[in-house]
Amino acid sequence: MQAFPVIVSVQSEEEESLLHETVKEENREDRDGAEAENSSDTDDSADWTPSAESLTPQSHTEHEPAHGNKVSEDAGPDKLHKCPQCGKGLSTRSHLKRHVRSHTGEKPFECPDCSKKFAHRSALKTHMRTHTGENLFSCSVCGKSFSQNGNLKTHMRTHTGEKPCRCPVCGKSFSQNGNLKSHMRTHTGETPFMCSVCGNSFSHSGALTTHMTTHTAEKPFSCPVCAMTFSHSGALKSHTRIHTGEKPCSCPVCGNSFSRNGYLKIHMRTHTGEKPCRCTVCGKGFSRNVDLQRHMRTHTGEKPCKCSVCEKSFSRNCHLKTHMRTHTGEKPCRCSVCGKCFTRNCYLKTHMRTHTDDLAVQ
Repeated sequence: MQAFPVIVSVQSEEEESLLHETVKEENREDRDGAEAENSSDTDDSADWTPSAESLTPQSHTEHEPAHGNKVSEDAGPDKLHKCPQCGKGLSTRSHLKRHVRSHTGEKPFECPDCSKKFAHRSALKTHMRTHTGENLFSCSVCGKSFSQNGNLKTHMRTHTGEKPCRCPVCGKSFSQNGNLKSHMRTHTGETPFMCSVCGNSFSHSGALTTHMTTHTAEKPFSCPVCAMTFSHSGALKSHTRIHTGEKPCSCPVCGNSFSRNGYLKIHMRTHTGEKPCRCTVCGKGFSRNVDLQRHMRTHTGEKPCKCSVCEKSFSRNCHLKTHMRTHTGEKPCRCSVCGKCFTRNCYLKTHMRTHTDDLAVQ
């Protein structure tokens, strides 16, 4: 009796069919990638947002299955293919395969120049423009060009003023999703950018870059008037207002003007009653952080303000100034009735009662 070899497959018919479809899909992605060149609204971007794509697949071979099995394309828009991980429905099996990479993290397409890997071929082609310098998408207003259509769309908002990215907490709007993400950290308190020197962390990378100059002592921005130097341009711009007297930040309630927007924000709390700086010991709130720091000394007993004559210490600088008058003999608080002078305003107020009592008797 003639023996026939028996081949045992460890894959189900459905798995084998999906494997064949996967091989065929790699060839189809060339066509999908070409469409992505001219539009950001491709199937890839509609199903999930890739970080990039690759020209050299590492885990698939680009040829038809040897057995020539025909696999249904299932391309009908009315036939949904559901993701087993998140339940999202896709119109074709090829779209489902690309979507699944968002869960598996698979990035089979590698850049030949920098070896960066991508989940989709079209994203790799877009990435390659960073090496070639090719900018296909040009702004019709200012002429600036971009390598990706999505970047052009975002840029156009600088001309239209459109701010579609809205904060769900406070309602503030932004033109870019990245700016919204940074803003959200003001609500969550997240500070993912950490200084490698001192360990301080910040909510956005720009603040960390500015902070790093405190370690390097680098101050490349110099004032043309007094030659004072600064670590970043924003500090220089604020400083120059000392020379010009410019106060562009105006309070909409009382009309007071300030040289810096930060000063205006703090001032606005006098109108709103907001006290965001809260003591962790007793819960008392303050409108300014400097007031909270002074208050904390009542709990810690810290007295950093020391008299240079008798070495007596005080928790606040204003108390030290008043104390110094006992050494200098200065009495700036003068009675408007009799001309008598006092070292402290509270002493003057007590003295003034002698005049009001005299007037009452008369």
